[in-house]
Amino acid sequence: MKEIIQGRRLGTGERVEFEYDESETNIVRKSGASCESNLTTHAERIYPDVPVIIAPARARVGGVSDGKEIVLFTDGLGRQQQTSLFHELWHHAEKRAVSADDLETVYKEVSDGDDWDCDYLNDPRERAARAFEHYASARASGLQLTQARKGTAQAVFERLYEGTEHAAHLKRRRQERWEPVMSWVRPLAALAAMAGVFIGIPHFLF
Repeated sequence: MKEIIQGRRLGTGERVEFEYDESETNIVRKSGASCESNLTTHAERIYPDVPVIIAPARARVGGVSDGKEIVLFTDGLGRQQQTSLFHELWHHAEKRAVSADDLETVYKEVSDGDDWDCDYLNDPRERAARAFEHYASARASGLQLTQARKGTAQAVFERLYEGTEHAAHLKRRRQERWEPVMSWVRPLAALAAMAGVFIGIPHFLF
């Protein structure tokens, strides 16, 4: 069904109208189950132990992350929800997995982005989340990006998207749990090594 839509030309106040027929647009709608499978695959690869909850749509917000879980507000699953998922996965990793040095690298790099004349949109955390959602969306679309140089925001995004950042986070957590034990094991090991050297000296004298 055709309809006349009123609009405004970008960058000006000029009012325009155009004819739109939704039946002629090239839109292919995937099933909700297929979209959910897509989102699940990305979530489990990037950050497998964070619960992702689907909740009824709310005005002006697509998703939130509190460091424990991610909530996507939507009445249906599609490409927009994939973007929201990537955005919130960054916020989750930002709170749980990405190191302070890597965060500083990302925040510094994205600070040179577009000025949106809005404190919220210009906040380094939001800039970083948008940058990761764009990077991840490009990868999910099949683009073969060149391997990132170390010390860049893209290198941080690359590790997170491929799941290696989460694996490194788990390794650091294991090391932190064992550190109290190793703090007294190391001196004992050093003492045992010294004792072994001392006991072994007489054998060299004969």
